[in-house]
Amino acid sequence: MACCSIELSLTNLILLGALYFIVKKAINFFQRWQIEKMLEKWDEAPKDKLILHTVWRCKTLPSISPYAMKLETYLRMANIPYELDTKDSMGPKGKLPWITYKGVHVADSQLIIQFLNKKLGISLNKNRAKEQLATARACRIMLEDHFMWGIVQYRWIENATTIGTLMKIPSIFKLLIPFRSNQIKQKMVDQGIGKHTPTEIYQMTEADLHTVSDALGSKKFFGGEEPCEDDCAIFGGVAQALWGMPGSSFERLCSGELKNLKEYCERMKERYWQDWEDCLDKS
Repeated sequence: MACCSIELSLTNLILLGALYFIVKKAINFFQRWQIEKMLEKWDEAPKDKLILHTVWRCKTLPSISPYAMKLETYLRMANIPYELDTKDSMGPKGKLPWITYKGVHVADSQLIIQFLNKKLGISLNKNRAKEQLATARACRIMLEDHFMWGIVQYRWIENATTIGTLMKIPSIFKLLIPFRSNQIKQKMVDQGIGKHTPTEIYQMTEADLHTVSDALGSKKFFGGEEPCEDDCAIFGGVAQALWGMPGSSFERLCSGELKNLKEYCERMKERYWQDWEDCLDKS
């Protein structure tokens, strides 16, 4: 009897493993099919228009995504006309933002900027000192690859249930927030930073804002008297701290001790986002 029970258990495990494999394959196939259909639809977009695909507008700043803020600011800095699409926000790589331009779909904010620079012959770094550009690049990468985990910790781990105060979320998506929060928490653990305590995560990421503040100093922009290309990304990241995380230690830092970051954001906002209020979700 014991032998039969063991064989039955092994059979069940094999069947469960096979079922898991089949379901996973089916989900991947369906996701690829969805992406293909979405891209086919956008293949028909007018070739003379750049379509910026991103998440819907936010209540306290134009986008809850620092990468979307970065790219939209770049488009304004480079004087590239664009149209906004918030229905198909996730692109072919499962990321946002992404663009459709002249029949080409490009994902990842930095790759998009490089693509448009080459395609349109744009250079926002002319006449900028190499030292300034190097500092700006280092600050951009720090904000995008390290500070962003502080944003994630605050928004999606500790305050996930209040995300609706920042943006209007459809009811079906609200039901998925706890599941999404758990997914993101596991990603943080896999990355490594999630193995630290919340206090330690905030200490690490608050230090990023101090570094950015020190690098900016008394300059108007990271490009000096005029912004450079990486200013759009730095603004996109610091704007989240200043306007996108009410009540956070990041907001308090930018409004107090690191006031040069607030003044910097106000300058960027005044120059490139004169329609800021019109870009907020007032619903």
